[in-house]
Amino acid sequence: MGSSLGEIIKRMAVGANDANAPTSVLFGTVTSVNPLEITVEQKLKLTKEFLVLTKNVKDYTVDVSVDWETESKSLNANHGHSISGDVSVSSKATINPNPDNITVNISNEVTNGIQVENAKIGLTHSHNISGKKKLTVYNALQVNDNVILLQQQGGNNFVVLDKF
Repeated sequence: MGSSLGEIIKRMAVGANDANAPTSVLFGTVTSVNPLEITVEQKLKLTKEFLVLTKNVKDYTVDVSVDWETESKSLNANHGHSISGDVSVSSKATINPNPDNITVNISNEVTNGIQVENAKIGLTHSHNISGKKKLTVYNALQVNDNVILLQQQGGNNFVVLDKF
């Protein structure tokens, strides 16, 4: 199965010419994937032993070069804080010695509140992606997929070319 599609078709064509028989194009429907079975014209059931699958009908991994930038995304992180509280300060003073008996009262009160409202914090970012990456192409056959097959006339091997 390591042969390319071109090599497989060439081998089938040479075999067909040698046998003086043309290659047939058939259409089938996948009736099972495990085990693989393709039904042709509602009467011929082909199992994996008779099928050669191309990349067009299999999952495969491929190395690709990429160089792109993701879309910019924004995050609105605007927010506010509120801190409030009262701070009281009271003082008392005494005069010593106090021969005249003088009374001294010192009173002090401070009230304080702090507000931080709507700090504007906007965050925007994107990512650059470049280099060689492995990507998986998901082409595996599924039940009810319609497929195109090639058959050497009189032969038992069928190449599953593609879905349609």
